[in-house]
Amino acid sequence: MASLHAFTNSSTPLATMQVPAVNRHNNDINVEHAHKWTFLVAKHIRFTDKQNYCIRLTKPKQSSLSLWLEKIVTGGQCANLFVEHLSLDEVSFKRLKQLCIDYQVALVNLMPNNEQKGNVVQGPW
Repeated sequence: MASLHAFTNSSTPLATMQVPAVNRHNNDINVEHAHKWTFLVAKHIRFTDKQNYCIRLTKPKQSSLSLWLEKIVTGGQCANLFVEHLSLDEVSFKRLKQLCIDYQVALVNLMPNNEQKGNVVQGPW
């Protein structure tokens, strides 16, 4: 089982996009927001430790993925949304991207690569 500690950052352009794009001095994603949640929607990736305000949801079928993600974002309680192998059509992705901007949600596509070792994401996972 892969974890958020082990994934590669070499991926398609969609995967490297963080929405909204914030001009920060580092690439860390802050998961500590005042009573807002970090969601992980994945089939194979799990948090390594239990964290406050972090929840993992099993990734639904592709046909309902867009609707799930939109509901998570528009619920107003999400600060960060990590999705394993996010693949949406152009219209759905643009809609989700705009919702993330409107609701100030960081959207991150996780593209695990079991062949590469030593890929670490920084954060209090």
